[in-house]
Amino acid sequence: MKKSSVFLLTLFLTTGLMAQQKPRFSSQNMVGLLVGGSDNAPQVQTINGLAYRNWFTGIGTGIDWYYQRSIPVFFSANRFFTTSPRRQVFLASGAGINYPWGKPDYITNGWGYDTRFSPGFFWMAGLGYKIGVGKQNDNLLIQLGYNNKAHSQKTTVVYPCLVPPCPESVEKFQYSFNALSLKLGWGF
Repeated sequence: MKKSSVFLLTLFLTTGLMAQQKPRFSSQNMVGLLVGGSDNAPQVQTINGLAYRNWFTGIGTGIDWYYQRSIPVFFSANRFFTTSPRRQVFLASGAGINYPWGKPDYITNGWGYDTRFSPGFFWMAGLGYKIGVGKQNDNLLIQLGYNNKAHSQKTTVVYPCLVPPCPESVEKFQYSFNALSLKLGWGF
């Protein structure tokens, strides 16, 4: 009796462990539109990582043209909720660093003019819908969300003079851009 109970318990546990899903590589590739108070602009994103059960986590990057062009690099996490066998609603989030894609240093009108951009914080949150396509893990993604990106700019102007050191002017700018995003993409 004792041996059969141990055998049944072991069989039950091993069967349960073998039936569990294994983590698998997954990718989300999206294009979208950012809409905010400053303007409307396109965006392109790719997130690559691991999918396990109802979770997807990965590292993402892209190009964001909202107001000032930049490249966000971020960690992303999605939680999926099944609505039907091939359809899921999901919550998406991400946070990381926003690298501005600034213009190079240049000289204008004989004055030394130097502009330096520094990275800032990036975060996003959204609600999406995933529709299974085909027999594999391919799916269509639709996502509505909110983006915030920040970065700073330091501009130094050295005025011409006959006797150095020449006078200079330094201006610092802090940028923070908020926008709604609508993205459409393909995942696997």
